[in-house]
Amino acid sequence: MGWSRMPIRGMQNEYNDEAKRVDEQILELYRQRKSVSGGKNLFPDPETVEQWSVQLGLEASEIRFILSNLNEARPRRHFWEEPGALLGVLPIMKTTLQDDAEYTLTHAMQHEKLSIVTLEIRYLKETVGHVNVNAELMLAVVGDTDYEIDGHGAHGGGAHLQMQFMVSPPLPEEISSVEFSLVPGSNRFIRPIREEVILDKQIDFH
Repeated sequence: MGWSRMPIRGMQNEYNDEAKRVDEQILELYRQRKSVSGGKNLFPDPETVEQWSVQLGLEASEIRFILSNLNEARPRRHFWEEPGALLGVLPIMKTTLQDDAEYTLTHAMQHEKLSIVTLEIRYLKETVGHVNVNAELMLAVVGDTDYEIDGHGAHGGGAHLQMQFMVSPPLPEEISSVEFSLVPGSNRFIRPIREEVILDKQIDFH
């Protein structure tokens, strides 16, 4: 019995011919996109994303999520492996300002199999209320080696955010020939919508 006919958690799969036709069109367009890109990461400018958002009635974050995944066709098996022993810390200290935000690549933790690069983001514009920085960005590294990059987590709050990226193979100790950029990206998964639960009543322990 094919999976499309099997009930999932007691529910019959509602996959139908109309959905199948749409999926076939999507897969054909994906095949064409791979051919056009030639293995390169292609991404539209922010103005085009916003235009499509209005035109198609989709959230800009949805569009960025879909298009960034089209650029992630190479396998990333080695990122599931241990990074190896820590060999040292590589200073980077590259800072740039754009759109009221300061971006600083501070350093890379140099492991045997990969580097873990840290990015600090600070939003500098004064606002009436509080802000929360949400950076949908991915690191891009260009050099003599074909680098593969994946996210390694983020934390922070308000106007400050720290992000980390895994770079394989490890960065060279001499980075003058290496170029770094931040490009539109995603966490490669859709964050689920969660109901907010507020706990604000007095609690007494007896």
